[in-house]
Amino acid sequence: MRIRRTLQAAALIAAAVLLGLLTVQGTYALWNASALTAPGTVSAASFDVAMTSTLAGQATSNMTLPSGQSANLNLGPTAALQPGDSVQAGVVVTNNSNATGTFTTEFAAGQPSVTDTPTVADPKAGLAHYLTVTAKTATTAAQCNDTTGYGAVTGLRSPPVAKGGATVFCFRVSLSQEPDSSVKGKAVNITLPMTARQCGVSGVC
Repeated sequence: MRIRRTLQAAALIAAAVLLGLLTVQGTYALWNASALTAPGTVSAASFDVAMTSTLAGQATSNMTLPSGQSANLNLGPTAALQPGDSVQAGVVVTNNSNATGTFTTEFAAGQPSVTDTPTVADPKAGLAHYLTVTAKTATTAAQCNDTTGYGAVTGLRSPPVAKGGATVFCFRVSLSQEPDSSVKGKAVNITLPMTARQCGVSGVC
């Protein structure tokens, strides 16, 4: 009789973004679209993007903190995976910009980083070697539980999101059917970078 091994995979998924100066400057082009302006007060607009975990009770965080540092959002969950099992989590990304003009925002997921905790000298000896991270975009958080449509994370982009609108990124962590018995009880940290960029007046990035 074959006994299925339970592996404690601490699937700690974090989403972060780096908003560079060039990204923010995109709003200036919209403000300068008019050749003549009446005297008045110039106000700065914000390019705020909110991230909310799809898990119940999770907090919302802006992609950048007041200090200018990138934010980290714990999507969770910490799960006990058996060989061949998967776990899903997601993040709702909202375009909260208050800049004037007609434009949208595009969000993208970057290359996931899967690291053993604690680190191991031989990468093939750790749990990370037996895990696969896939992703997809969705319109609702509930769609993250649908196992269809998941694919490569790197290069995954959202449709254009209008001001006040939102999109969902779903992430799936899968354990190999036949992991080595030495990784039983091991854990990993999974970090997923997110980026955002403002599209032009035409709405095309």
